[in-house]
Amino acid sequence: MIHPKPVLGRETFFVSLAALILVILSAGVLFLPSTAPPVDRGLKSEKSKFIKDRFGYPDKFQEYFADIEGLNDGYAPYPPGHKMREFQKAILRNAKRGRGTTTLNWVERGPGHVGGRSRAIVQDLTDRSGDTWYVASVGGGVWKARRSESFGLQKIEWTPLTDHLPSLAATTLDVSQSNPNVVYFGTGEGFSNVDASTGVGMFKSTDSGETWTHLTASAVSVDQDWRFINRLAIHPDNPDIVIVVTNGAIFRTENGGESFEKVLDTGRLRVQDLKVNKDNFNIQFASVNGTAIIKSTDGGNTWEDSFRGFVYGAGRIELAISESNPEVIWASVQGLGGNRVGTSQQGLQAPISDLYRSVDNGNTWRLIEFSRDTPSQANTFLGVQGWYNNSIAVHPYSPDTVYVGGVFRWKAWVNNDATFETGGITRFENSTPFLVFQNFGAPFAGGALDVGYLDDGAQDISISEMTSVEVRFGPGLTQMAHRFTVPPNGGINADGGAGITYPEYMYADYVEVPFQVWDTDSNRQLMVSFRDQANDGEWSLISQNTDGPGETHSREYIFISKYDYNASAPKAEYTENGGFSQGLMYFFWPILAPDLEEEWDPSSPPAGILDIDFGAIEGQYRSTELWENGNVHVDHHALTVLPINPSTNEFRILNANDGGAAFTLDSGENWVEGDETPGFNTAQFYDATKHPNLPRYFGGTQDNGSWLSGFSPSSRRGWPSEEALPGDGFDVVWKSSDSLMGSIQGNLIARSLDGGGGDWFVAGNILNFEGQFLTSIGWTPESKDAVFSISPEAGLLRSLNFGQNWDAIRPPEAAKWGGGNGGRVRVSLADPSIVWAGYRLTQTGGGRVLHVSENALTPLSEIEFRPVTAPSFAPSAQIAGLATHPFTHTTAYVTFGVGCQPKVLRTEDLGNTWEDLSGFAGNDEGTCESTNGFPDARVYDLEVFPDIPWVIWAATDMGIFESRDHGQTWAYADNGLPAVSVWRIRIVDDEIVLATHGRGIWSLNLNEVQTDIERVANEIPDSFELLSNYPNPFNPSTTVSFKVATQSHIRLTVFDMLGRKVTTLTDQPYTGGIHQVEWDASAMASGQYIYRMEANDKLIGAKAMVLIK
Repeated sequence: MIHPKPVLGRETFFVSLAALILVILSAGVLFLPSTAPPVDRGLKSEKSKFIKDRFGYPDKFQEYFADIEGLNDGYAPYPPGHKMREFQKAILRNAKRGRGTTTLNWVERGPGHVGGRSRAIVQDLTDRSGDTWYVASVGGGVWKARRSESFGLQKIEWTPLTDHLPSLAATTLDVSQSNPNVVYFGTGEGFSNVDASTGVGMFKSTDSGETWTHLTASAVSVDQDWRFINRLAIHPDNPDIVIVVTNGAIFRTENGGESFEKVLDTGRLRVQDLKVNKDNFNIQFASVNGTAIIKSTDGGNTWEDSFRGFVYGAGRIELAISESNPEVIWASVQGLGGNRVGTSQQGLQAPISDLYRSVDNGNTWRLIEFSRDTPSQANTFLGVQGWYNNSIAVHPYSPDTVYVGGVFRWKAWVNNDATFETGGITRFENSTPFLVFQNFGAPFAGGALDVGYLDDGAQDISISEMTSVEVRFGPGLTQMAHRFTVPPNGGINADGGAGITYPEYMYADYVEVPFQVWDTDSNRQLMVSFRDQANDGEWSLISQNTDGPGETHSREYIFISKYDYNASAPKAEYTENGGFSQGLMYFFWPILAPDLEEEWDPSSPPAGILDIDFGAIEGQYRSTELWENGNVHVDHHALTVLPINPSTNEFRILNANDGGAAFTLDSGENWVEGDETPGFNTAQFYDATKHPNLPRYFGGTQDNGSWLSGFSPSSRRGWPSEEALPGDGFDVVWKSSDSLMGSIQGNLIARSLDGGGGDWFVAGNILNFEGQFLTSIGWTPESKDAVFSISPEAGLLRSLNFGQNWDAIRPPEAAKWGGGNGGRVRVSLADPSIVWAGYRLTQTGGGRVLHVSENALTPLSEIEFRPVTAPSFAPSAQIAGLATHPFTHTTAYVTFGVGCQPKVLRTEDLGNTWEDLSGFAGNDEGTCESTNGFPDARVYDLEVFPDIPWVIWAATDMGIFESRDHGQTWAYADNGLPAVSVWRIRIVDDEIVLATHGRGIWSLNLNEVQTDIERVANEIPDSFELLSNYPNPFNPSTTVSFKVATQSHIRLTVFDMLGRKVTTLTDQPYTGGIHQVEWDASAMASGQYIYRMEANDKLIGAKAMVLIK
């Protein structure tokens, strides 16, 4: 149990908190340990960079995005290219309606020294000194950095180049050597299996990044293979010739992007890197995840295998070509674990990764194995997430030396010319017309083929015993096989499907199968086994299926043995449960090919061969050392070498990492973090707030902790050198000058009672409750000391003394609460006793729903915490945001991130009924068009302006969308804020504070919005119009708005449903403009009423409104 902590000094808090955040991932929920073991104080460093690996969980963020998009609930992902298309539609809609750009006085608050994740960095060749660079930021677009030096101090001038474009995941870029004014960049972060940042294609500049053109031929709507652009390369002599590699294809253009040819289609296989020979553009190398290194000798027009004999399999593969000898190519290969794991630099279990090298232009390759004197941590040089951070560069003057970036940076070099021999799969070829293979994350053939010597469940098999095999199909080709069944309630889902261990396989009998297995090295037939998923006594080949009852799944795995075949009897060891694991060479999961011209007949299969070649691979030994000299952020995504002087061995390296960018000017001896000169304002905030009376700001970021500003900060000044809290920062509270609260993943909430500048507390017994990944805190100024959080298991968490102790308010029906990793809790701005919390508004099948308490400040035994009534049109995915009304206590808003589904739902009766404000409810299936101008985009938050409550701002992943009529219509608020993803909107002390996910914190004086609204209201409409009343339904009063084109006599009359006049709201002259009148219906009975507008005795329109008492 975590007891309330004594006050912790700043140094002690960081190291203790670092220990507390050693989390255990279990079923998607984070369980935090109950004690804080001592941690080496040396682990605490600037910005917690060297303990960052314990905080960085990119996979958990991907899970969160998948949850709010409903990808795990049967919803389709957003349509290809939706973000760019929706943004362009919004701009066009504003133009058609005459709604021009209004530039408000936004203040970019920063922090400019806390850069967000960057994926690429290259030299601006218009500056031949090498002091100007382009940087591709995943959340903040493309930037230009200009380095200078003054009195020995490094300075960088940072300039954003793409603020006018919707929040783009810029991931790769290149500059033309022959015309340095030409720059291309690609979008879409395609390095993971569940990608959070889908791209919109490519952009081109012909003026060094001042302006950009979207290359529509690369639009995702044209070809979905443009969703994730991983690398691109420009011909050195012709800026119109560009090669682009993506998740699924290689493209080539010869006309500057006006059109593209798909020169290679890799299907579902991700092409993740591209390198070009600097002396000969015709020679190019690309890497295909989990599969091969491929080569082109004709400038990218055609491609062939260069190497696929990875001894220990491969995940992500990054490449580098030597500057001094382009015949030498290196590859950094992500390890996949299995029985090949070690201890990482952070003390975590991690896969052993590999280096390969070719010295003959890719004709042959060698495994560059670690030598015995290599530190054990160096074997896991990519850390635990080589799929996420993997980068490599060759020493510009020594082809035997490379620099590799994973979580940390490493230097490796070949020891000597001595070689050894090992082996690997050099070919996996399927000539059968009826067979394809399921990707199940195996180390070979793009995840489709496993080998025994890497399988920790296999026994009695080594690399030296592996042979090449053929699986032969055709008339008369049969043999006996060991049949194994599995427990029908086994596996991770208790359905007899995935996750059944080898010992659980039950031997059944020895039966005939419609194929033969041969060792082609020794011309001998081999033993084979299979999993009889259907338990029908035979091997079945069916279409891919992992849904429904386990016996219908297509899991008829094949296991190939090293032992000689015996037609008359099974192998004795195999007649035991899990026996096939003895001598297991190969394991794969075959399924029936889709769209077969002829039906599969196991009694007479067509001829075909599955060919697996296992050949000899040469190896050499390397030495490796940690290359972490300098205060540089961890998680390295790109290393770009700039040769300076070969005679003095002088060169520079540019580094893109999770903290932005870094560089070395002295061949790697000393490093400088780019954000030491503030201005690169690309921090990815989840929440932000301000001091209740002063211009000081506090917020939580992805990967970079929670930050507390000084007085009146900007993106270039006013922020401390260290974060207030480490880890991934989420919701924050600034209650009073001295009292603050911040959060870290897993519901680790901390508080400060001295203004955040010194001591922090772990918030009481908060760690007693199981936490979700994205920590949520509910609080309003009216709450005073009452704060709330949320737990997947315990329900609503409450503290009445600002976090000193916490109690659980458990939902009455556990089945209707459920859990997740990103639930929300919000306290009503109008009434602090009303608290909303939950993970979903509804769930298919009547499961988890949003909850509300109307008396959350009363004694625990009296609190009612009930599920709301969910509407039929609400998405069943996890909610993306919650918000309340500033003075109407019964009103709340739920926001969503599901494509083609409602985005903003409002209740005005404490969750009993709901309406869609985004114009998506009721659309025909497949229709992704809003009826009122709202974009098809994720919505994270919403704010109703207290003094002008008909104005609502919605925080989307392409900026702010605004309604000026209570949510009836929406438009892009083109008011000077970059088109960046916004996660939180707050109004504090007459100031609007935005937490953006990619451009830091921004603020705006509230009067700016009110003045702009008044200006628009004073504009003369070009027609008469009766607008809808708000609220509707209402009790007891409502406001009716109307437009007057020219000075006229206006009459507004209310009738009951029998046609009897109830009252006249106004009957007088009005000047041109937008006007409002209020009706107080306190004396009226509940029911529906009709209100009618006349101008100069001419009927303009009539509408209905509902009074509910």
